[in-house]
Amino acid sequence: MRFSILVVLAIAIALGLGGWSAKWAVEQSADVGTVTVGPWVANPFAGAPDADPYSRARLAKIGNLTLGIGEGILFRAETDVRGRPLRRECAYRIAGTTPPARIFSLVPYTPDGRLIEPAVGRPGWLTSNNLMREEDNSFAIAVGPTPRAGNWLATSGQGPLVLALGLYDTPAAAASGVASLVLPDVQLEGCPNG
Repeated sequence: MRFSILVVLAIAIALGLGGWSAKWAVEQSADVGTVTVGPWVANPFAGAPDADPYSRARLAKIGNLTLGIGEGILFRAETDVRGRPLRRECAYRIAGTTPPARIFSLVPYTPDGRLIEPAVGRPGWLTSNNLMREEDNSFAIAVGPTPRAGNWLATSGQGPLVLALGLYDTPAAAASGVASLVLPDVQLEGCPNG
């Protein structure tokens, strides 16, 4: 009887520690395979058939679908150019250009992946086909809860903000060229609390 209890205890400890260490490894390896361009971060291999096991485990855990290698690439920004966390109640200016792409989208999310719903009558995203541009193909987008003239991406509520910049049908999706990309800056313009 004593031997059986010790075997069951050893198996329970092994399973508990194994499960905990696997969860820890998946959560702590978020930077494996990522590329950083200013405040924007992407994992160009996340949708590849030979993606690393940590990327596959993270995607299975959160349930997101990824773009394949030839389809495009998704960049996420959780901070501005100075490294300050993005907030839904603050105003930001995204300015610059994007790499060549058939289309791009800019979407605000919560850190857990839910779309931030703006006030009624406003779309919760911007796409390149409805964006006003300068003559040199650059653009400026105002992000925040207060309406602005020109390109405005509406947010609502309070709390953390994640901006997702998707580039579709682009040569930038090739892993060889991702690190040399130039992406728009994310600049804080103001917050209600100072």
